[in-house]
Amino acid sequence: MQPKKIASYDNHLLANMTLGYLQENGIYCYLQNENTILADPLLSNAIGGIGLMVSEKDEATALALIILAENNYLKEKLCKKCVNYNLQIEEKSDEPTTFWAKLKNNILYGQTNLYSKKIRCTNCNTLYDGYSDL
Repeated sequence: MQPKKIASYDNHLLANMTLGYLQENGIYCYLQNENTILADPLLSNAIGGIGLMVSEKDEATALALIILAENNYLKEKLCKKCVNYNLQIEEKSDEPTTFWAKLKNNILYGQTNLYSKKIRCTNCNTLYDGYSDL
């Protein structure tokens, strides 16, 4: 079976933590391009970041484990603004269909498809850029 990239990271620490978590749960996986990006971090956008690779048969299980871990982490974090536990993940994916939109993304961001993950407090509607902002 072909390995498949299920996640991309610009931070090698988070990539290795996720790798270890999946391996602890019996999923064979590895990181792609980690050493290249550690040697030259400016290449991260050009090569698509550090890729977390798993086999196709383990893809659904691995994604479910990652989502479970993220949700469990957010259950323990408080919103800084309203001091409440109502945090949830918001994912946004931009997959342009036209040639010009793909070209624009490729020139500006180094990749045709854009993906972002942010965290929102459902109580006060505050939007956090990532886990480090919590």
